[in-house]
Amino acid sequence: MKLAIIGGAGARVPLVMVGLLRLREKLRIDELVLWDTNHERQYMISRICAAMIERYGVQIKVRTGRTVEDTLEGADFIIASVRVGGVETRIVDEQIALSHGVLGQETVGPGGWAMALRTIPIVLQYAQLAERIAPRAWLLNFSNPVGVVLQALLEAGVQRTLGVCDTPRELFESLAALLKVPSRQAFFDYLGLNHLGWVRSVQVDGRDLLQPLFDSPEQLAHAYHVPLFKPDYLRNLRLLPTEYVYFYLNAAEAVEKLRKASQTRGQMVAQQEQQLFREVAAGAADGGKVVAAYDSFLATRNATYFQLETGADVNEEKLQTARKELYEKAAGYERIAVDVMCAIATNRAAVFPIDVANNGAIDELGLRDSVEVPCVIDANGAKPLAVGAIPSQVRSLLLGVKEYERLTAKAALECSSKIAIEALAANPLVDDTQLAKELGSEYLRAHQPYLNYLT
Repeated sequence: MKLAIIGGAGARVPLVMVGLLRLREKLRIDELVLWDTNHERQYMISRICAAMIERYGVQIKVRTGRTVEDTLEGADFIIASVRVGGVETRIVDEQIALSHGVLGQETVGPGGWAMALRTIPIVLQYAQLAERIAPRAWLLNFSNPVGVVLQALLEAGVQRTLGVCDTPRELFESLAALLKVPSRQAFFDYLGLNHLGWVRSVQVDGRDLLQPLFDSPEQLAHAYHVPLFKPDYLRNLRLLPTEYVYFYLNAAEAVEKLRKASQTRGQMVAQQEQQLFREVAAGAADGGKVVAAYDSFLATRNATYFQLETGADVNEEKLQTARKELYEKAAGYERIAVDVMCAIATNRAAVFPIDVANNGAIDELGLRDSVEVPCVIDANGAKPLAVGAIPSQVRSLLLGVKEYERLTAKAALECSSKIAIEALAANPLVDDTQLAKELGSEYLRAHQPYLNYLT
């Protein structure tokens, strides 16, 4: 089978290679083809992939596509993980928002809005091209913001596409460890949107093991890798949010901490990636050194996740833990990607939380609205499980974010700057028409080469 990755210069591409190599007996990918507009960076990523092949001693043909068509043609699966404009545009997104006293975060708030408007036209072009020249392929979109991008793809009529994110399953695995049960024996009753979801219960042998946790602050404190939610809040909510809900509840606090840090997450990631590529270039002839450089980069990136926004301490112990857990977790980018492909390729039904068309799964949302819920995945794709009514505690927030997502997708598809500003004003982290106009004008000027399609 052939796997094509659009966004082949991404720092997480070698993770997919690791997943393919480690689960070779389940998913027989024989050819991996990378495509990216940043050819220099893509070469470095392909070098890391080659070193990973040396480490595991399993042969998969890895090459860079001559053209987009060459990359996609004949593919069984396509992963789209693009970052239009690179990390530099992420940094600009974060800085503009912070200059207005608004949270500068990549996927939620104004940063997510700007990223969506840059990303949707590009991913849609790839998806429509794939439908013509690789009609049997399934498109797994990892491009952020996943929910908004999928909303646009669904509205545009793209089929055989799924939105994939590792956030909910990371929480599931953390809960399973906390409850001391194998995750494969549990059913996680979960609903929401991408980067806005909640676990309602954890069912094991017909019993809910989650609710007793809410009365144990000591245990709740270990549900997340950094302190995100106060135990009293969780005890009253009786739901367990995914980590990105933190930004909606603590936006002002996150802004203050980011300003004190005098550095954005994008700037931190850029520095980490620059260090990685320097080390890969220096050790290019030595596969062991290349892998060691990537392992160090990955551990540092994982250990510093949410550090700036929460003020969490990152010490040597945390770094050592991150190094120890590399590639061993049952969740993560590479795990969810490979598991979804395995379920489709083998037609052995599995249940995972991914992003799909609602089709009645969540009450009050439209059939074509993108949602993130447990799905039965097999050769026919993903069928969402019915999760019913939105819990009253989070109904207003979920519906507000969904309206913002619809408007942002509509703006991109109709090439309308007017609707784009309406979308930004509808975002709960902005929620102000005048502020939306000021922010929107600044983003449109800063990203003019990418957003000049908006009229």
